[in-house]
Amino acid sequence: MSVTADLYVEVKNFYARQMRVLDDLDIEQFTATFTEDGSVAHPHRGEKVEGREAMRAKMTSMLPMYEGLVTRHWFDHFLIEPTGGAGDDGLRVTYYSLVTQSNAEEEVRFFSSSSVEDRLVRDEKGELRIRERVIHRDNPRHGRVI
Repeated sequence: MSVTADLYVEVKNFYARQMRVLDDLDIEQFTATFTEDGSVAHPHRGEKVEGREAMRAKMTSMLPMYEGLVTRHWFDHFLIEPTGGAGDDGLRVTYYSLVTQSNAEEEVRFFSSSSVEDRLVRDEKGELRIRERVIHRDNPRHGRVI
């Protein structure tokens, strides 16, 4: 499978929708972008969270740290690659992520800079879903990841 212009646009639109619901703190819609058994390995928390229910619980417990802030996730430098051969429509998507936060005084700060690797698959309706996300915080001690 090659990455066509239509597929590239579909993937970019998937991420645009996903990050808008995350930045709106819509946990239900955000976790729905993962497969039911999907996972996130997040360096900020030092753990891997598996399954939508566990993701919802973890994210809900973290909501207080976002009070009084507007958070934005900025993604760029997408590399979209098919993962398999015939009959496998999975994708490996790698990209860079910059997260900013603004407070009530309109001060903006950089929260994190990371490289991210996602494994995307299609659900039974043909919609893209993330099966696995691994986030690597940018740190010169860890070297180049992607």
